[in-house]
Amino acid sequence: MIHGFENSDDAAVYQLDDGNYLLNTVDFFTPIHKNPYIFGQIAAANAVSDIFAVGGTVLNCLNILAFPESFSEAAITDMLRGATDKVQEAGGVIVGGHSMTMDQVIYGLSVNGLVTKEKLKTNSDAKLKQHIILTKKIGTGIYSNLINEAPEREDCIEVIDSMTYLNKTASEVSHQFSVSALTDVTGFGLLGHLSEVMKASKLSANLYFDQVPLFAQTKELCISHANGGMKRNYKHFGDQIIFNDNTDTIMHKNILFDPQTSGGLLIFVDADDSEALLAALHQKGVKEASVIGETVPFQNTLVKVYR
Repeated sequence: MIHGFENSDDAAVYQLDDGNYLLNTVDFFTPIHKNPYIFGQIAAANAVSDIFAVGGTVLNCLNILAFPESFSEAAITDMLRGATDKVQEAGGVIVGGHSMTMDQVIYGLSVNGLVTKEKLKTNSDAKLKQHIILTKKIGTGIYSNLINEAPEREDCIEVIDSMTYLNKTASEVSHQFSVSALTDVTGFGLLGHLSEVMKASKLSANLYFDQVPLFAQTKELCISHANGGMKRNYKHFGDQIIFNDNTDTIMHKNILFDPQTSGGLLIFVDADDSEALLAALHQKGVKEASVIGETVPFQNTLVKVYR
């Protein structure tokens, strides 16, 4: 029996009588890739990420699909096949769903998961003097058009691989170390999601831009491939951010506020455990994981950005 619930930044968290927690999240969007199979994989990886971002495991999912009547049946099949393959990789199953006709394609998933009380992580439990680890490169929003225009480019292939790569391994590895808080980096961008953790945890963070992992051409493309999400994120979170060391530039802001699709995890780990956690992540295949900052006492601003 469910007898109450909590909210996290990533998923609805319902406490069960046995002390464990039932998780639920819903995520859907219009196609980010013109290949239906790849889009299905990205949509599924993005949706199940919210379960991994609270330390949980995926149980089952429901498809959420809308499409024009003229949309190809073969494309729908490929999209659902891509999602099914990715959900199975995540350890879950798709058990049904709902579809409707409308003037554009929208696809995503409602995901159910489970987490034990001991493994539950929220976005409000970061501790003082912890290191902040980011597990994927930044820049998917900046690349969102280019991955369709030049899908064979090496950097575009890397972006697609990143968006289809599950946060499952990073979440599982984090349980072995002194990690107190997790969240994933998605629509609010790196600075937006980091700000939310700091606000909920009543702390501040120092972020070091030169330590943030970026896709190969992120800096070169961030002006010409700017998007509206960057501006919305800056408008919402910008007054809680201080840019130091010549980081108060359009380039830095566009990159750090770039909305991510199926982005990595932010992991908050005790400083004396961060090196071992980083090594374990790299050993398990999370090669881009990097320490990008640390938590500090609250300083009347949520994040300070340094070079």
